[in-house]
Amino acid sequence: MENLQEKYKKFFGGICYAFCLVKKFNPSASDAEIAMITLSGWNHKYLEDGGYIKYPVDFVNCFSYKKIKDVTKVPYSLKELTEDVNIVMFEYNGGTHFVCMNKEGDVIFDPSGDSKSVKYGIPVSIRKFVYAV
Repeated sequence: MENLQEKYKKFFGGICYAFCLVKKFNPSASDAEIAMITLSGWNHKYLEDGGYIKYPVDFVNCFSYKKIKDVTKVPYSLKELTEDVNIVMFEYNGGTHFVCMNKEGDVIFDPSGDSKSVKYGIPVSIRKFVYAV
């Protein structure tokens, strides 16, 4: 028999990027809406069982009125941060974690609260979005 609690624990333990995408493209979403949108993305196979987003463009376009056509990864630097909400990947202790930052480099949304990745890790990349016209 499958252990759904363990399956969900693994899934929800790896979805920081998905939560940041929802927060960026639907900033007024409640905690429950963030979870429901993410679960819908999993149901549509945009996310894998471990939380990895296999199809980030399709995932964003399934819930956002702002449509995107691509996502790129650029090395982290303060000059790359924009006026918009920035999704930044941190590395810490062999793992990665995503948060949302403002233009000044302040973390404005951390799916893990006050994560050790932000406290002790280093920001390594920013996700940039190419919007559809």
